[in-house]
Amino acid sequence: MSGKAHNALALASTLGATAAVKKAVDATWKLGSKGKEPPTDPADPDLDLREAILFAVLSGAAISVARLFIARKFAVKERREERVQRATR
Repeated sequence: MSGKAHNALALASTLGATAAVKKAVDATWKLGSKGKEPPTDPADPDLDLREAILFAVLSGAAISVARLFIARKFAVKERREERVQRATR
């Protein structure tokens, strides 16, 4: 796979995973807070500081883990392709 195609696929995968994780985090937030909507702006001064920090940590960690899995998957695939190219030379 060419470098540009690889980068485009990685970007699309990351964006898709980020959207899916956001939905999962929002659903988890609603479940854990007994139906309360997740914060749309954690910087809002009307929002409780504890709640803002908890949401930021939860969403940041979840998105980082998803991005890590995607990066590792692409790294494994790239190494596999490199081995195949070396073997066919």
